[in-house]
Amino acid sequence: MKAIRFWFLVFLQIFIVLQGCNKKFNDYYNPESTLGRSILGVLEEKGGFNDFLGLIDRVGLQKSLSESAIFTCIAPKDEFVKAYFIDHLKYPSLEQVPDAEVRAYINYHFINGMYYTYDLEKRYRSATSEINKSRITNYRTRTEGKQPGKNIRIYSPSFFDVQASDFNFLYGKEGSAGFYIDGVAISLEEHDIDARNGVVHILKEALFPNLRTDLAIAKDPDLSLFSTWIERHAQFVLGEVDENGVLDTNLYKNFSFGRNLADENTLSTLFAPTNAAITEYFKPYMGLIDNTLDSVPKHVMYSLIRSSVHANLWYPSDLKRNQPQWSALTGFISFGNPALESITGYTAASNSFIYKTNRVMESPEMSSVLSGILMMYKKYSQWYWMVKNRGLGSGIIDALFYQHSPKTLLVQSDEIWGSPFAQDMDALTLEARLQSCKAGIFHFDVHADGGFKRRFYPTDYGYILFENNKLIDYSGNSVGLVQSEPVWVKPTGAIFEIDGFLKPIDKLDPEQTVWKKIKAQSDLSRFAALVEKAGLVAELQLTGFFVYSIFAPSNAAMLAAGIDPAKVNVTDAKAIVNRHIVTNRYLFTDGVFNGQLTNKNGENLQFTGAWNTFRVSTNKSTASVLNTLMNQQGSNGVLHEINNVLLAN
Repeated sequence: MKAIRFWFLVFLQIFIVLQGCNKKFNDYYNPESTLGRSILGVLEEKGGFNDFLGLIDRVGLQKSLSESAIFTCIAPKDEFVKAYFIDHLKYPSLEQVPDAEVRAYINYHFINGMYYTYDLEKRYRSATSEINKSRITNYRTRTEGKQPGKNIRIYSPSFFDVQASDFNFLYGKEGSAGFYIDGVAISLEEHDIDARNGVVHILKEALFPNLRTDLAIAKDPDLSLFSTWIERHAQFVLGEVDENGVLDTNLYKNFSFGRNLADENTLSTLFAPTNAAITEYFKPYMGLIDNTLDSVPKHVMYSLIRSSVHANLWYPSDLKRNQPQWSALTGFISFGNPALESITGYTAASNSFIYKTNRVMESPEMSSVLSGILMMYKKYSQWYWMVKNRGLGSGIIDALFYQHSPKTLLVQSDEIWGSPFAQDMDALTLEARLQSCKAGIFHFDVHADGGFKRRFYPTDYGYILFENNKLIDYSGNSVGLVQSEPVWVKPTGAIFEIDGFLKPIDKLDPEQTVWKKIKAQSDLSRFAALVEKAGLVAELQLTGFFVYSIFAPSNAAMLAAGIDPAKVNVTDAKAIVNRHIVTNRYLFTDGVFNGQLTNKNGENLQFTGAWNTFRVSTNKSTASVLNTLMNQQGSNGVLHEINNVLLAN
């Protein structure tokens, strides 16, 4: 009896749960008995849809919309059809509307798949994250032939529990507890009407098809300049050849900046700068662009457009959360709340959210010192050509995070560049000129440091000395500044104009190694002999791998220390030589560096002073760098001569 009572209670509980679920299910579906009729049959029986049905008959879509697939029909009443074509589009009558527009309008009211209000609500509630809840509101309307369906947003009551502010922002009105299609309410009394090929929801208002992104921007007078930017990057291509070898001669629009705003399948979020924002941004640069915004360089437009276009759809609440997936075409970036605070309005589009902003979203290029080359390309056209075609700008910007390392660019005007221009140079001459340009890119912001000072400035092709108003490369070749003030300044660097070309170090040159420089100095013959005894010649001659700074004791210093290379064993010779070598390229005498480094023996060396007071020491010895031989840059390091032998700690 106890067992029977137990199972009775279990079955009773299951029955109660199922009855509750069934009630909830029926509350949402509440179907009418119309399963024998198609969607069109349902509308005909209900009445009030003669104009919509008449347009369907006119373009021959009766069979397709009754038998070919399962749809959710968002049905417009007669007055809504007229409101769109006659009141909004200003056609004198429905008969004068072109068939192509009729078909697009009809397809906009048929969503692929069958969605009862229960399904709409369940999809939103079942989403596992806030961003997925936002994305799940997107649906696709009917595709016909080569005309893709449009994207349309459907909002359920749960959306308003979580994201009511988004609806208010996008549509300028409060949403109630019902269901909405792109801001237009579905009838609370007439929805979830069953049909044999889908379900019907009756609209309470007219639903107007949204334009795709590029057309929506073009229609907004506040975005006319941004629209011009976009259209300057538009291109048209023929369709593909079908299986029968027939070419589709229609022209399909796309854009060269990496995201096709004319493709209904491509979803985007745009921060579109208003005309006022663009005007304000370029105000300081009007002298460079002939005092007209029509002359903004195309490559600058390209750079700024890419920073304004983000993948996927982002509601305002998503922007507030500043999701880490939020990225522009330029790479992963995070504008955060400043972007949200700059939004002044919204333009509806089918395949994007278009936020109008009161400022231009700077691209990585335009927020870096490289922007000067982009904007001043008329004066520095050869630098611009090298940036675009030979990677001269590589490393100047950080395209992912907008965290540009400080840079100073020393550039030559086209007059200094001379003939031939870069595009006419042979391969070897062009490569040599590229390296000469790179020798003028400092990994240091001179302007932020208060201007040029007597010191060595690091580049990828050796250190450049500034002294007596001249810039001097490793070979002694010097060039002058055209003016002491920079021609371009950004927070991460500046551009200065120079009157010549610096000579870069060839990092693979076997005749310019630190070993060759040691051998070339007669006053270092004893140290050279010690290097040979230690078996380190090959290492100090190797290029493209090891880079060393060598503090070589003079012959007098070796003699004073009692070191005779002929009498020192190999082990001791190696220890003495390695004590005078540190890894990497260092020019210490300008006093910028004072501190501690480890030599090749693992011992600590201390560096202090500057120029004539420069010292290197261990705990037991100190040596000065001799002015007669200091800062000798080679292909694989730097050579300094010192007046004392360093002793072990």
